[in-house]
Amino acid sequence: MSLAFALRMAWRETRGAARHFAVLFGCVALRVAALVSVGTFAANLDRTLTREARALTGGDLELRAPQPLDPAARAAVDALVRAGAVTTTVRDLVAMTRLPARGATLLVELKAVERAYPLYGRVETAPPSPLDGLLADRGDAGGAVVEAPLLQRLGIAVGDPLVIGSARFIVTGVLVREPDRPVGLVTLGPRVIVAADALERTGLLQVGSRVRYRTLARLPAAVTARAAADDLARAIGDPSVRIAAFDESQPGLRRFFSQLATYLGLVGLASLLVGGVGIASTVTTFLRRQLATIAILKCLGAGSRVLLATYLIQTLSLALVGSLVGAALGVAAQPLLVRALAPFAPFVLEARWDAGTLARGIALGLLAALLCALWPLLSVRAVPPSLILRRDVDESRWRARRPWAAALPIVSGLAALAVWQAGSFRLGGIFAGAALAALAILLGLSRALMRLARRVPRTRGLAWRHGLAGLDRPGGHTVRVVVAVGLGVMLLVAIALLEANLGRQLAYEQKREAPSFFFIDVQPDQREPFTHLVGDVSGVVPVVTPVVRARLAAIDGTPVTRELIDRRKREAPEKNWYLTREYMLTWAAAAPPANAITRGRWWTADEASARPRVSVDDEAAKYFGVGVGGTLTFDVQGVLLEAEVMNLRKIDWQSLSANFFMVLSPGALDGAPTIYLATARVPPDLESRLQDRVVAAFPNVTAIPLRGVLERVSEVLAQISFAVRFMALFSIAAGLVVMAGALAATRYQRLYESVILKTLGATRWAIARAFAVEYACLGAAAGLGGTALAAVLAWIVLRFVLDTPWTLEPETLVLGVTLTTLVSLAIGLLATVRLLGRKPLSVLRQE
Repeated sequence: MSLAFALRMAWRETRGAARHFAVLFGCVALRVAALVSVGTFAANLDRTLTREARALTGGDLELRAPQPLDPAARAAVDALVRAGAVTTTVRDLVAMTRLPARGATLLVELKAVERAYPLYGRVETAPPSPLDGLLADRGDAGGAVVEAPLLQRLGIAVGDPLVIGSARFIVTGVLVREPDRPVGLVTLGPRVIVAADALERTGLLQVGSRVRYRTLARLPAAVTARAAADDLARAIGDPSVRIAAFDESQPGLRRFFSQLATYLGLVGLASLLVGGVGIASTVTTFLRRQLATIAILKCLGAGSRVLLATYLIQTLSLALVGSLVGAALGVAAQPLLVRALAPFAPFVLEARWDAGTLARGIALGLLAALLCALWPLLSVRAVPPSLILRRDVDESRWRARRPWAAALPIVSGLAALAVWQAGSFRLGGIFAGAALAALAILLGLSRALMRLARRVPRTRGLAWRHGLAGLDRPGGHTVRVVVAVGLGVMLLVAIALLEANLGRQLAYEQKREAPSFFFIDVQPDQREPFTHLVGDVSGVVPVVTPVVRARLAAIDGTPVTRELIDRRKREAPEKNWYLTREYMLTWAAAAPPANAITRGRWWTADEASARPRVSVDDEAAKYFGVGVGGTLTFDVQGVLLEAEVMNLRKIDWQSLSANFFMVLSPGALDGAPTIYLATARVPPDLESRLQDRVVAAFPNVTAIPLRGVLERVSEVLAQISFAVRFMALFSIAAGLVVMAGALAATRYQRLYESVILKTLGATRWAIARAFAVEYACLGAAAGLGGTALAAVLAWIVLRFVLDTPWTLEPETLVLGVTLTTLVSLAIGLLATVRLLGRKPLSVLRQE
């Protein structure tokens, strides 16, 4: 009987207050849409990565090394071949391509493949044709398949010649899709694919040349990839050879998309938070309107539990419908996210719906609605039946009394939802703590605004007097508007501040000391003629730095073995590259200018001559667990070199100059195979000419134009920012819905005020100005609070996550406050403009 009554009452109450509950419906729909859109994208991405894992790897197994496999490793691979495996070797390097007719040059990413490539997947070309046929020699020229941007930048077409290094090629096709291309956020240039034997003719494979060797294997059906990888790891002792099964390859790609999905999910959680504020506000306002109805029902015998069940059923039913609509919106938003993030994926991103993600989003919407509505609904128990007899006295003084013991499980439940969505106790806890802090600050700001409006001296002008008084009216909406809109503003302004700061770091023209070019692989016999050529063309003397390639062999005498690497990988997978990378070593008698010594001191000439010393980047030293006085051992082309750690340095990577993780003392690398790295800053109008002249004279030298690289980084950041802003718009939309709902909740109060003022002689324009003052103050307060929190959030991300200097962006802060004020003013006036046309008599007769 009680349940049937609760169901009937819930339906009647909802039908009679449909406009009022539109706000609750909108808040739930928007936040579920945000969560479902991110969750669906992440699920589709994970499904595609799993399905395309072998093609993305290029085989069941991948062996990656900075140099050709040694005899022991080669023997282990040959054993796999005898067991029925098929193998192929791929070599990747950065090179320069040149037009023989015009001399124009372009930086490219060169890939040399054998006939068996690809083992999985398919290389798509235009025109479609077998890859080995496209790469076959045409007389004295090799075949080359290139990406379309190369043709566009050089102004050539299929069939035209190219020169790479010392070899001539003919463009035979356009590369459409390459299944196993290692993915990075920024590519240095268009891809060019050539045959393995053609690479030998280029002359690019010299001592010290930076080449990545990838040996790919397709295993017989009876052999599992993980077992074969474990066997190879035991047989190959060289830790510089990284062995991965197909389901653990491309870790950078997986980590990037996983982190991006996590961050987008956190932005979606912010919309959950804003929507929760809207739900709590809507339920509170509705209950205030229903005080008399609740009192009457209690007088007629309805218990508090039945009434609480009634309003819970009502809230959850609306939340369910809103969640379903939000889930549909989230699926519909997939194409936008896919379009923004497609350039980062080496495969076609899908936009399919996922049943598990939809169920998760709907469940989050329902649970969050329940927890956010429960606290105001508990006040139903405190409504006295006598309120119906003393309505005019008690209703204005009534304050909701709730059991504070219920606050802890509600807050704990919301925190648990944050952890569930974030997928991590750490991230969820950080978000919950930050959300509570932001709520507390915005709540305090709204209370301060109400107190200020109460105490500010009353002016003679009607607009200011009534506008400020409206901020502190009984049952007003100051708190909910400032909190909800402020949270949304915080997200968008924080994103804008991060973009502005990162853009400033990438602004090449503002870095007066940054070089225009990095020239790599300058051979010893080319140093002098190279320096003269750069000087003749640009009038600038390049900075030439000797470098020796090596890998880390031991830390404080402990060998860097595969077991050590695997153990450290489990502890901190994102920093494992410190142990596996190939280091470029140099030497110097004095500390580099863009470095600050944090521990120890630089060596003297006598100390340098006594034994090898090394200066280490402080972040690398922290990961290694080595300090001043410790030792690092390097493997330099098979020769071990032990050096004492003399000091630790903080490197200013934003200087964009030639920086090194390891700098050794003079004499430590004597006799080692040395090449040179050169940098030069030249006027912009001479950059193309210098690049063309250098490549023509020294085909093996690679010129990396810094300006172009930074432009591509900026493009990548813009694409990522679009995806983040897209998610933040859900939060802003939820905040605006809350604001519109708050204005609608006080509609009759405003209507009554306006007709009273009209009766006393006020004009519509005067009343509109009074409302405008109130809305502008609300917007300004939300804008100030939101932008202040955004500045703190951006500073934390830049300082502790990106390790990038913070720069105040006053234009962004002012724009955030101004736009919030104007938008709030516009929405407020649009919501009340119809009230100003009502006749006083028709309203007063209702009283």
